[in-house]
Amino acid sequence: MKGSEKVDAFPTPSFFSADASSGFSLPNVSTILPAVFAIVFCIWLMYTLVVAYHWFRYGHRSLLAVPVLALHIVVSGTLMLLATVGLK
Repeated sequence: MKGSEKVDAFPTPSFFSADASSGFSLPNVSTILPAVFAIVFCIWLMYTLVVAYHWFRYGHRSLLAVPVLALHIVVSGTLMLLATVGLK
């Protein structure tokens, strides 16, 4: 390998690319994924707000709701970040 050649660190998997000769073309994944993650984030945000409201309003130990809500945000935020690490 020569010094001027570049290596693709994140090659596109073969099942994401389709031949133009087959007549079937897949949509560009890089344009779809941000919309999917935006929808997932909005659903997560609505769920978190509803859960927080119910924990504080109807929970008989509402002081316990503060660390539980913080734990929920940290764990689910970490999972969302880990899910997006592989995207380029």
